[in-house]
Amino acid sequence: MHRGSHSEVIRGDARACFEVLLDFERYSAWQGAVRRCEVLERDAEGRGSLVETELDLKIRSARYVLRYHYDPPRRIWWEYVEGDLRSIDGEYRFEERGDGTTLATYEVGVDLGFPVPGRVARTVAERALRTAVAELRDRVERDGAPA
Repeated sequence: MHRGSHSEVIRGDARACFEVLLDFERYSAWQGAVRRCEVLERDAEGRGSLVETELDLKIRSARYVLRYHYDPPRRIWWEYVEGDLRSIDGEYRFEERGDGTTLATYEVGVDLGFPVPGRVARTVAERALRTAVAELRDRVERDGAPA
């Protein structure tokens, strides 16, 4: 399993970051690797609890289903249910800094289920982590929380 994390400061509050991530149906509009994202089940508050995603991994596509958990607006975490990968788990954490910005941290562990040389895996994982947080930052700073 390859694990990593990346943090960035986002101009916006934790609630805006949290709300953007709850809008699964629009992921493909602002996350470059996401081909499709569909909510299969919702919790009592209407948030996606079981979500299917299809990614373009460049070397191949991958489909997986994750179960999401929430601690609004500070944390969203997920666990692997099924799909083309062997495993994926992770979380987003949001820490408001008191100056109108939020420190967003994305942490993920992925086992693709097929061998990837260590150096290649680290390079791809680091790029994916940076890109995921940068795309969230750009989305929040450009549009704010979804209406």
